[in-house]
Amino acid sequence: MRRLSTSFFAFAFVLGLLAGCSRESNKGGPGAKDTTRTETKTSDGKTTTTTSTSDGGDRANTFSVKAPLTSTSLRPGERKEVTVTVSRGNKFDADVTLKFDPPAGVKVDPPTAVAKKGTDDVRVHLEAAPDAAAGDKVVHIIGTGAGGPDAHVDMKVDVRKKD
Repeated sequence: MRRLSTSFFAFAFVLGLLAGCSRESNKGGPGAKDTTRTETKTSDGKTTTTTSTSDGGDRANTFSVKAPLTSTSLRPGERKEVTVTVSRGNKFDADVTLKFDPPAGVKVDPPTAVAKKGTDDVRVHLEAAPDAAAGDKVVHIIGTGAGGPDAHVDMKVDVRKKD
């Protein structure tokens, strides 16, 4: 049994490596399919989410935004640099504006950045406020290109307890 569980965890680890080391957004840009996401509350208080996608699209004229797969750990008052990557289809050559929407207690500097045509990586700084509450947090990233839908991805931040 021990051998089986060890093999399983080794297999899961390798799958994680093959999957990559980043979170990737939906496709954005003029060639992307339009996706509409609607959240509604039912009479019993539950939230339902409906997603619809239009037909068509030219994946070569799209982009996606990739954030680090693992959480960035910060202690209150600490600042770290992270890299967000824009992946472009071979027909998409426009700038992509990245807007960062951090939770309370976390700051992104700069709050808006541009991945210029021909540049894939954008470096920003995450900073936890000196009085930031400990816990898992999410920074929403919105990528806007030249036309078409925006791309959305979440970046995880783990604010650790103060020493």
